[in-house]
Amino acid sequence: MKNKKKIKLGIIGKNFGYNVIYKSFIKNNDYKIVGFSFKSKKFDKIKLPKNIKVYFNWKKLILDKNVNAIAIATPPTLHKNIIKFAIKHNKHIFCEKPFTCSKKEANYICKLIEKKNISHMVNYEFVEIDAFRFFKNRILNKKIKIDKINLNWFLNIKRKNNSWKEHHNKGGGIMFNYVCHAIYYLEFLFGKIISTKSSIFGEVKRNINSLISVVFFESGLSAILKIKICSKNSKIKPVHQLKILSDKNVYLLRSNVDSLSDQFEIVKINKSSKKSSIKTKFLFKNKDNRLDFRIKPTFNNSKKFSSWILKGKTQKPNFFDAQRVHLIINQMIHSSNEKKKIYIN
Repeated sequence: MKNKKKIKLGIIGKNFGYNVIYKSFIKNNDYKIVGFSFKSKKFDKIKLPKNIKVYFNWKKLILDKNVNAIAIATPPTLHKNIIKFAIKHNKHIFCEKPFTCSKKEANYICKLIEKKNISHMVNYEFVEIDAFRFFKNRILNKKIKIDKINLNWFLNIKRKNNSWKEHHNKGGGIMFNYVCHAIYYLEFLFGKIISTKSSIFGEVKRNINSLISVVFFESGLSAILKIKICSKNSKIKPVHQLKILSDKNVYLLRSNVDSLSDQFEIVKINKSSKKSSIKTKFLFKNKDNRLDFRIKPTFNNSKKFSSWILKGKTQKPNFFDAQRVHLIINQMIHSSNEKKKIYIN
């Protein structure tokens, strides 16, 4: 085992790159992290071993012959050019979402990579969270009869108007920060989305702050999505909750989303009980901890990425899965503009 071949990884991006990507990948023995690229030379709070080479130009990191694979965690406006350069130099690519800023860019990247022998993944994390796996395997796979699906995701956030995170056309805003995650995990849980009737509030090219959407699945099910970003002093209680009403029970997959350490839990409520004696049971509850909830699912995605590189078996979520998310986002916006139900190609 001492002679096991390791993937030599370079990480591009300071904040998420260090706080999530680095702290996740460092736990995976398939990798040796050999390089880091930062835009700024100020990285006092980042503690790296001396054997990790620091670059202030991401192209130089990619050109390093010692690097086999890269992980990208930069503002999305840089993703297209970084990915294109990495493909040209035959580096395996792990990218934070969104992997591009538009459907057009997504199509371009997928065309570039489709005939290349390069492993590629996009870090959609939620389907790798323990509570989501439990929900899929232990509840939905029991073939329960579902009557309704409701998703409420409300956040109170202090806004920075100059940040890319507030601009849809820069890969931010509600669609690329939150709705993209919901699209990916809803298809994971309930199957292919075939159409949508959506209403979007806010300036589409800049700051979309609210979405109300009905998505229709190939199975005949539908889900109502209400996703909203509020100001920090809003009275709306932050929550991320998927509510499933079945013929016998109500299931809640939820998190308070007050901080990055908040974990998801699963609750079952017996519908047949009288209001005075409602039976509520916790089916899944994480141990209380202060760990960033993104680290463990990102670690799980790192294992899939290394498995693809070392064993050659295609994994998900990859660039083509992310391309589909972009397509559905486009159709939601189209539906809102046209004020009608739109089908997903």
